[in-house]
Amino acid sequence: MTTRDRIKAEAMRLFVEHGIDAVSVRDIAAAVGMKASNLYAHFPAKAALIQELFAEGYQAYASVLAETGGQTCIERLDAMVRRICALHDADITRFRFLLLTQHGTTLPRDTPGPVDEVQTLITQGMTSGEIPAGDAVLVTAMLVGVVIEAATFRLYGRLDRDMVAMADEIVAACRRIVGRN
Repeated sequence: MTTRDRIKAEAMRLFVEHGIDAVSVRDIAAAVGMKASNLYAHFPAKAALIQELFAEGYQAYASVLAETGGQTCIERLDAMVRRICALHDADITRFRFLLLTQHGTTLPRDTPGPVDEVQTLITQGMTSGEIPAGDAVLVTAMLVGVVIEAATFRLYGRLDRDMVAMADEIVAACRRIVGRN
């Protein structure tokens, strides 16, 4: 693992454990075993580090969802939801980091993301008639909300089961949203 990768891993861990505002560049450097001045050789500012971590995670999740297979729109939707649940449980630190920073981090408008993958799928399903026609953006918002709010409740201890353990229920809720019980 490169020094840059170690910095990113430790920073993400610290941000999730303590909150972004509570973590300083010195804290990150100490966790990696370096001086703060040396960390600046890898990242010009804490904000640049946060931006890179968010962009990498967001785009990685988009790639995973884009590669999710299935014969039908509903099969792909089910697989996407299950995949997101599995990603949460496999790397809870990354998932929580993305969840906690999503409103404070901006990416260029054309940056592909997981929401775009879901919206593309919903639009295709509506176009093909597999799911009822409607407002694809609104349906996407509702689907993402079901998954993200379950993860948020998990994050804050309101749900005590892993996301994978809740996947069947989350999938069922998503199917109801698209009118395919």
